[in-house]
Amino acid sequence: MKHLMVMIIALLIPATAMAKGECKEDKQKFCKDAAHVGACLDQHKAELSEACKAKREAKASAKKATQGSAKMGKEEGTHAQPGAQPLTKEDCKKAGLKWNDQSNVCGEGRL
Repeated sequence: MKHLMVMIIALLIPATAMAKGECKEDKQKFCKDAAHVGACLDQHKAELSEACKAKREAKASAKKATQGSAKMGKEEGTHAQPGAQPLTKEDCKKAGLKWNDQSNVCGEGRL
């Protein structure tokens, strides 16, 4: 009966809820007192659980893809998306646009 209850509870818990702590046990096991947990997990990469390895690899792939996209934009000379507004009041003035003090963005119209 006890095993049946455990199985029922395990089936009711969504996979995403269980997936939130993929590296929790690995952090406790290998990096409990480490100042830099990411570096510590890198040192124990071969010993990590499969779920933790998968999560870290997915995160690294996403980071590489983001960095690659940013790098491509710089190489092509497209630092900002078309229509992007200047970020500061000074940049707004340099672009010849009016600054909207209420919303802290460049407003409509030119100076």
